[in-house]
Amino acid sequence: MDKSHTIEVHEQGFNEIYTVHTEQNGAGWIGRIQELPEVNCERKTKDELLKVLEIERHKCLEAYKVEAEVWDKQFEADVKAGKLERFAKEALADFRAGKCEEI
Repeated sequence: MDKSHTIEVHEQGFNEIYTVHTEQNGAGWIGRIQELPEVNCERKTKDELLKVLEIERHKCLEAYKVEAEVWDKQFEADVKAGKLERFAKEALADFRAGKCEEI
């Protein structure tokens, strides 16, 4: 592997900065996104590599968004069904008993 290059990408809509690492590997290029370890690939040219990393980053972030929406809906359903009431009561009891400390 030869020279390593780091590129900061400012993703619109997600308010995040993603760090892309690219390295020349013989005649080709390998790359990864530091903050999204599942996004990595190898291509013949650096331009091709950067395009594919951008596409994969977008797919990954969209999948995270869908997962978060599913989690939010499940959480709301659990709250409405009273499944978390026990935890709220325990937390209040611990607070009133002085078992909590400020962070």
